This record gives sequence, C-alpha cells and structure tokens, in this order.
Amino acid sequence: MRGHPGLSAVVTLAGAGTRATVGLARGSPSPGEGWAVPSLSPGTAVGRGPGRAAMGHRTRGPQRSSWSAVLAAALLLSCPPPAPGQAPRFTIRQDPEAARLGGDVTFVLELLPSGVVSCAWHRAPTATLDFEIFTYFKQPELGQQNGPAYTKRETGAADCSMRISRLRLNDTSAYTVAVRHPTITTASINLTVHVPLTQPAVTPDNVTVTENTTITLTCCSPPGTETVAWLRDGAVVSAGSRLSLSLDNRTLTVQPVQRGDAGAYACQVSNAISTNRSDNATITVVYGPDAVTITPPGPLDLPVGSLLTLTRTAAAVPAPLYTWFFGETRHPGASWVLNHLSVAHAGGYVCQALNPHSGHGQNSSWLELRVWKLLTQPAVTPDNVTVTENSTVTLTCRSPPGTETVAWLRDGAVVSAGSRLSLSPDNRTLTVRLVQQGDAGAYACQVSNAISTNRSDDVNVTILYGPNGVTVTPPGPLWLRLGSRLDLRCTAAAAPPAPLCLGPRQRQPGHRQPPAPRLWGPQPGRRVPLPGHQPQPGPCRRGRRAAAAAG
Repeated sequence: MRGHPGLSAVVTLAGAGTRATVGLARGSPSPGEGWAVPSLSPGTAVGRGPGRAAMGHRTRGPQRSSWSAVLAAALLLSCPPPAPGQAPRFTIRQDPEAARLGGDVTFVLELLPSGVVSCAWHRAPTATLDFEIFTYFKQPELGQQNGPAYTKRETGAADCSMRISRLRLNDTSAYTVAVRHPTITTASINLTVHVPLTQPAVTPDNVTVTENTTITLTCCSPPGTETVAWLRDGAVVSAGSRLSLSLDNRTLTVQPVQRGDAGAYACQVSNAISTNRSDNATITVVYGPDAVTITPPGPLDLPVGSLLTLTRTAAAVPAPLYTWFFGETRHPGASWVLNHLSVAHAGGYVCQALNPHSGHGQNSSWLELRVWKLLTQPAVTPDNVTVTENSTVTLTCRSPPGTETVAWLRDGAVVSAGSRLSLSPDNRTLTVRLVQQGDAGAYACQVSNAISTNRSDDVNVTILYGPNGVTVTPPGPLWLRLGSRLDLRCTAAAAPPAPLCLGPRQRQPGHRQPPAPRLWGPQPGRRVPLPGHQPQPGPCRRGRRAAAAAG
C-alpha cells in the first residue's frame, strides 16, 4: 500500500489469535528491518509513528478488536502526506465559552469539510501520541478509539467534536485535534476550568487615619481570581494623583489622605464565570476642627429680659468637644441658653472646639453682646419759649439713661447745626443766636439706642417782632364824590399781632398818628383831593361834586 515517502507499512494478517507483523521502513531499510507488534489479543491497540519501542499498549476506554486495531494501524501509516494547498481550513469553538468546575464543555469543529477520514484529539498543544485522548474514525466507521490520555469523561462524535464531562481543575490545558482529509490538518484551543469565586476580604477591615497621612488596603482574593477592582461607596475607583494600585490591583494606597477619601471600601473579584465582592471596610479620616462659627453672629443688641440661645458650627471628625467662655465663666456644651438677659450679660463670648482624637483645638471669633433698656420719653426745657427777634434762645434735652444718640426736630423735620444754630458735643443742647422770624415753631428732641427710639413732647418757640411794613388798603391817591363811603384797611407784620387805628382821630398805642385830613367844601366844577395828594388836571363834568374824605 502507499504511505509516507521513506515510510512503508506491511500488514500481514493471520487467523484469529495469530501474530501480526507490521513492517516499517524509513528511507532505504535493510531487509527484515522493522518493528514487531505483539500478538493482537482483545484490549491491545497499535500506536502510530516512530518513537516508541513497543507500539502495543492497553487503553482505558472502549476496547478495540484485533482486526480494528490492525486496520487502524494500517490507516495511520498508509495515509498520503499533506500536499501544499490541500489542507482544509476549520476552527474550534468552545461551548460554553467559560467552562465551570464540575460542568461540561464541548469542542465543536466549524467549517469542517466533507470527506474527513478521522479526527484525533490530544491533551497537548501538539498532536503527540503520548497525549492522545482518542481518534474518531469516520472512514471506515470504526467510531471512537481511545488513547493513553483518555479519562472516561471524553466523548467523540461523527462531526469530530469532543465533549468533556465533569470538568476538573487539571482539565485546564491546551487541546489539539488532527483531522485527516485525507491530508492531516491540526488546530489547537486552550481550555481553562474556572472555579466559582468565594468572597474576598479587605484588610484592615476598619481604619481610622488622620488627614494628610497614608492608608493602604489589601484585597485577599480567592483562588481562580482573574481581575480585581476597588470600590468606594459602591463606585469603582481608579488610580490617580494620590491613589495608586499594585500591578495585580490587590493593593490600594492613598497618599496623602484627604477628608473626601473617607467612605466604605470593598474589593470585587471576577473570573469568567463568577463575581464576588468583599464586605465593606470603613475608612474614617480624622480632621478639624475648622473655623468655629457662632449663631447668631455678633455684635448683638438685645433688650433687657429677652432670651438668647447661642449655637456653634465646626467641621470636624470625630465630633468635637465644645466649651464656651465668658469672662471667668466656662460653659461646656454645643449650645448656651441665656434666659432673662440683664446688663450683667453684656460682654464678649468665645466658643472653643477640641478634636478628641487629634487633640487639635480651634477658637471662634469674639461675639459681642450688648444688653439695652428700653428708652423712656425725654423732655425739652424750657417747655415753651417767647423771645424777641435778634435775641438768643437755648433748649436742653433731658435724655433717659441708655441714650446713645440725640436728634432735634422743628415741626417734625430734623434740624442740623448751621451759621446761627449750634449743638453741644452730645447734641443735648440746641442754641439759636440772632433769632429770626423763621426760627419759630414746635421743637422736640428724639433719643435712640440700639433697640429703641423715643421722642419728647413739642415745645413751642415764639419770636416777637414788628410791626413791620404798615400798609393801607386801598392804596392812594383816591378821588371820591363828596358824601360817598370809603373803607380803609391797615395791615402790618408783627408778632404778636399789633392793634391798628384807622380813624383820623383814633390813635394806635405806641404809634404816632399823622395829622387829621382836612375837608374842602363843594365847589362846582372842581375836584377835591384828599390831603397829601395833588389834584390831577382834567375837565369837570356838569353836576359832579367833589368831596374829600379823611380816613
């Protein structure tokens, strides 16, 4: 029969139970050179190719008959060598993609051409006889013939697939299939048997560190772990400026630690078939206290008898211890309630925060508290004033205790110091020099402090002046008929109002009267002027009478 160049096989078959000889020759063998195969009895198989002193061995799977064994050996040795360009192309697909310990896996040959003679599977990266699992013969249909690496868990099929049941960890290996078509083509695949991962653990499990120091966490991962990831408060963390990871991600280091690094840390391990996560390891970062703030902020102005509650805020971990200071008084606690404030409560308050872990302390700023009494009504003296024009008037505000500011008002409007009006340094005295008519009015003083305002009753200031600008209405000169009526009105600016005398013979007290007017008798055709006026020339009308009247 035909074989590999330089390799010949002669199979001599005798009757059942007789000896069979397989002669092999390489190159130009000497006559009679070859290997002797022991008597083929049930359970004896024939191996392939050189490299073994004895070609017969006992299998651990289904037993071959002597005839099938001899035929298998003949087929193995008689196939022609691969010819360039004739090797079929196919791939191996693993199902499922991830093999689980105790489960099953199948290697399926895809794109396998028709006319395949046999398929031989090996637990090795190459088609090595010592690691042959089985050969499945399709032509002739001899089925599965097991090899030395067979473990009773491998099953072949006519489509050249191989199924491995009840996977073990030592099944993790490279697997190679050799396909005859009739040339030999091999392909390999790596199998990894995965173990469901147990729960990892993070050490140390709970850590308290001071801000700006270093923290290192380690993930104790179970066997079979392929990847490790770190989480903080459930979110994946990655290496950064202050956070570093070891090459296998099993160690996490933060340097320097900041307060934002606090949280619940966990490591998560994974392989192809499972994922598991550790319990949380709590990281506490000690810091502070930062600036202490008092509420309400100062300065505070409150009335006597009121209630005041002082509270504080300070960022710190753990919660700081607080102490309040007021003079020689110390008050522990986060707040201080002051009931029924009195003037004795006025002063400066300070709160101190102390970190019990680090011993670091921080004081608040100074809070000033001022306690005031409600102002009673002030009074202005003298209460009513009458002065003569161009003289001086002085008013004084009698302010109650607790007054901070004093203001003066005239007719409800605030008055300020000027050329004739001056105020004392404390505004309690108002002086007006060269009093004028416009300075008259209702004066009051208004007192204030931080919590109240009060105003005095009005004080009336009267300015005596005049009379000034005496005028007579209607103005002259007047030309009237003799015997007619004339009403004259006399006015003058004065305070208090001055009595006026309008009759020719009536006198005003304190005033010089002009001489009484003279009356002229009627003269036909002539006008009669009033005294002190020159008559105006003009024609006389017939029947008109002129008369002069004295007012």
